[in-house]
Amino acid sequence: MHKFVLMMFVNISSALLLVVLIVGPLLIAKNMAKVAGVKSESKFLVVSQIEKFPNLNLTQRDDAYSISYTKQGPSQAYIGILVINNPTDKTQTYSLNEVFGQAQVFFGEDLGNQPTKIPVPPSASVPISLFSDAGSETETQTVEFTIVMN
Repeated sequence: MHKFVLMMFVNISSALLLVVLIVGPLLIAKNMAKVAGVKSESKFLVVSQIEKFPNLNLTQRDDAYSISYTKQGPSQAYIGILVINNPTDKTQTYSLNEVFGQAQVFFGEDLGNQPTKIPVPPSASVPISLFSDAGSETETQTVEFTIVMN
């Protein structure tokens, strides 16, 4: 009798294990398909390059970006600290709105041309740079800005 109960338990356990092994991956695949089918609603993506600049500190609060650093000379530039990417399928125009700060944030890498508004083609990327001129004399500087799509 004891052997019969043991065999019945082993058979039921084996059947349950087989059901779990068959149904489990199907449920996981179904849930993965739901996640993969979600369409991105992001108007832009921002990629930080701040790790290339040990002197800079980047913080983000909601849609505001704040960069602080210790000035090392009378004027200096940090080129390509952030990269903005247009993930949409049409050209978008983005603007940098400075909230406060002692430096200028601009699109591109050209110190002679520092646009704060730029059209970005689909799937293209544009660097965001920072320039602090000789007029700002404080040693520790901070600039806070937002990026908006027009």
